Formats: sequence, structure tokens, C-alpha cells
Amino acid sequence: MTLDDVADELYGLDPADFVRVRTERQKQARADGDKALAKDIGALRKPTTVGWVLNVLVRDAEDEVGDLFDLGEALREAQQHLSGATLRTLTKQRQRAVRALATRAAEIAADRGHEVGDDVTREVASSLGAALADPAVADDVRAGRLLGAVEYSGFGPLGLVAVPDTPEDATPPEPSSPPEDDDAAQKKQAAKERKEREESRRHAEAELADARTGLDDAESALADATDRRDDARAEVERLREALEQAEEEAAAREHDVDEATAARDAADARVRNATTRLDRM
Repeated sequence: MTLDDVADELYGLDPADFVRVRTERQKQARADGDKALAKDIGALRKPTTVGWVLNVLVRDAEDEVGDLFDLGEALREAQQHLSGATLRTLTKQRQRAVRALATRAAEIAADRGHEVGDDVTREVASSLGAALADPAVADDVRAGRLLGAVEYSGFGPLGLVAVPDTPEDATPPEPSSPPEDDDAAQKKQAAKERKEREESRRHAEAELADARTGLDDAESALADATDRRDDARAEVERLREALEQAEEEAAAREHDVDEATAARDAADARVRNATTRLDRM
């Protein structure tokens, strides 16, 4: 049993089974005398719903995920050689493919007994888009051991970009800054409020993830303490049984001592009687 073997197993499990199986593998590693492996197994963290959905997606739809990432790689290579119109068309195709695979991920989760909402599906799609933009992120997704959603951390826009097709003799338009009307201002304010809500939601999700991690740690510590208590109780029971056997053995030997004492006393009495008769002769 190696850490990779255990990680591959755990991150493909139903979330409800994660802590139980992790504890079982820890106990197995300790029983094998590998305390370092047991500690490393205990450090494996339970994934969020988004992380779990992505992990089961790469397991149950490996070919489809591979095809999507191959498309992303081909598009990155072709980006410098294609026109803006072609790139825009390919970008739309890629977006459709990402949405389709995110929907497929939700179906896989449902097949495994977990219905996921639109928020989870959107985060799965966003993570797949990040993987398309960043090969390092794609490798993380392919590994199938994600703890949660992933984000694109590189420079530049996430999607494919290109300079729009422009006739050579066209004159660039003059920049203009029309004043905002009430409707535009309201839209801007609404967008700002939506962004703030999304930011608050991300913070809340991060806090939830931290709380779940704390719960996992507490459950793991409880499992370890329970194991030690059970081992101690088993040792007490073994010693109690040994004590009872020893007491029974001592009682049996006490009976032997009583019988031997009685036999000795009887023999002593015979010796005294015989001595008395001999003295009278």
C-alpha cells in the first residue's frame, strides 16, 4: 500500500465514505508498522462537492476529458496562426464543449446519488476552462485528486484572443466616451453589487471549506482516540481474564496445600503413636 494508491482510492469515493476509509487505511498502515505513511494518509483532505465532481468526472469520462484538453492544446498552438474570426468561432466551440462536459459531470454525480445545483455546475465549467488555459491546471485535473474548484492563474485573458480582422485600408475609429445615462448607471451599480455578492459567496465557501477541514481533522483525531481506547479496553480485558485464571490456579493450589498438610499431620500422628508404643516395650 502506497500513498498514491490510497489517494487514488479516497478521491474517487463517495464523500460520505471519505473519512471512514481514510481512517481504515491509517489503521492498516499503523498495523503494518509504517507510521510515516499513516501520518501522510491522515493529512489527505476531504474534497468539496466541486472537487469531488471533477474527480469522478476524470474517472468516469476519461476519454471525453482527454478530448477536451487535446482541443485546448491544439487551440493554443493554433492561436498565433489563425485569424480573429476563426479564433472567435473556435472559442465558441470550446465554450460549448466545456458546458457540455460540465453537464456530463452533473449527470455522473447524479448517477452516483448526488444531485448538484447550477452553482456547482458553473464552478465545474469554470475549472475546466481554467484547465484548458493552463496546462499545469490540466495536469492537476487529470490527476483526479482535487480538493475544490481550480482557477486560471496565468497572465492574459482566459479565452482565446486575437486581433479582430480589420481591412488594411480601414481607419481606426475615434475613441469616444459618451456620458452615462441613468439606465447605464443602474446596470453598472447592479454589476457592482453582483460582483460583491459573488465575492461574499467565495469568502463564505472558503470558510465552509476550512470548517469542513477542521471537522475532518476532528473526526480523524476522534477515530485515533477511539482506536487507542478500544486497544486499552482490549488489554484490560485480557489482563482481567489472565487474573481470573491465575486466581483459579491459586485456589486449586491452595486445595492441594490443604490436602498435603492434612496428610503430613496424619503421618506425624502415626509417628508419635509408634514412638509411644516403642517406648513402652
